[in-house]
Amino acid sequence: MTCDTTEALVAHMCELVQFYMLPELKDDLDNIQLEASQFESYHSLLMVDLPKLYDLVQEFLQKTGDTGHEELRVKLLLLICELTAAPTVYQLKDDSGNLLKNARELATKLSFKWWESTDAQILKYYEQKLHRDCWKKQLGAVHGFAKYLELRYSEKSRMPTRMLAFALSVGLNVRECYDPAYKQLGVKIFSVMLKFSEPKDIQELNVHSVIYDHSLKDAYNMESIEAIDSVWNCLYLCLDHFVDLDAFTWNQCDDMLDRLIQNVTMASSPKISVCLLQFITRLGYYFTINRSDVEAALATDLSQPDKLAACREECLALNASTSYRWAKAILQMLVLESDKLLQGVEVCTELLEQMLRCFLVCILPIPLQALHSHLPEFYGKFVAVLMECLVAHERAPSVLNLVLRFTEVFSFQLENCSTQKMPAGLEEFTEALTIIHRKIFE
Repeated sequence: MTCDTTEALVAHMCELVQFYMLPELKDDLDNIQLEASQFESYHSLLMVDLPKLYDLVQEFLQKTGDTGHEELRVKLLLLICELTAAPTVYQLKDDSGNLLKNARELATKLSFKWWESTDAQILKYYEQKLHRDCWKKQLGAVHGFAKYLELRYSEKSRMPTRMLAFALSVGLNVRECYDPAYKQLGVKIFSVMLKFSEPKDIQELNVHSVIYDHSLKDAYNMESIEAIDSVWNCLYLCLDHFVDLDAFTWNQCDDMLDRLIQNVTMASSPKISVCLLQFITRLGYYFTINRSDVEAALATDLSQPDKLAACREECLALNASTSYRWAKAILQMLVLESDKLLQGVEVCTELLEQMLRCFLVCILPIPLQALHSHLPEFYGKFVAVLMECLVAHERAPSVLNLVLRFTEVFSFQLENCSTQKMPAGLEEFTEALTIIHRKIFE
């Protein structure tokens, strides 16, 4: 292949790639209602032509080697990022899966090695497309950018300062769109930034604080488990960059716990409650040094007595400073949520598991004398619901085991009181729990 022929072929492939990229919208996203059906003709074109383009590119790369032709590589990467971004309204419906599979394989090949000039060209492209005044017409570019960040940056390849600043501006812009999907896209961009940028860059630019403030505004009642999980994970990532966090004083963990407890009590389904309870539990052990040990203990099957005992010992050593401030609210939340335990065996089991983890982390480490004014009401109401669960679910083994574990934890909590005299109002519960435990086996 002569030099002139090669350059002509490269130019032709660059034109083809440009042609297959999603066109600019005629109106802003805020002014139109997009439906997947509107992209059917675009999909039909891709289904017919993309395999040919893949074959042409693969053959060309094999013949010319893996270096050079940077403009083509950049354009291919931009196209692939658009095509493989998900979820999107324009997502390609590829029943065989081959088109997207081939796109991902080509992306891996093209991104095996990155060059500074490639990064500069891609950043320049996105800066032009995703300017504040025009990004709402660039449907492909805005989704492609989020995908590019996921493809480009990792623990071994950190995000440079210029890209960090630009990604922050894009993330903030897209979350202003009326469509909740773009708030979620913004959170996806924020999460990559927090995971794969240098901590000193994040802290010097105050990126974590900006992301935290904006993400917390989105953390109200959401119906999508994926959206809930992503926004709270993002907020949790922010915490590691607040270098002056102190468990003994009110901090961002408290703001998050306040919102989470409110959201749990207003959750429309047990699945949402379970998701939110996981984050309450994570915040409960945030300040411990041996976080990984606690996570490992909580991940075991707590319906087994030996696993519960091991986890209980791990949790007893936790710093309870944050939990002191929230114990009453968490106990009230557990009582309010207990109504959902009657909805079905599977629901009851999953919710009880998360409630047990939450109790072990957030309540058990607190000395009894600091809790005693809140426990009588909690024990009285919560244990009554546990007994009701056994009847409603006909003593299903999964429910029965968890009810037993709860009563064992409550008994342990009372029996290991550090004061010689049991706090007033709790004496009756020691014997009552013993009787209940015995009756469960009858």
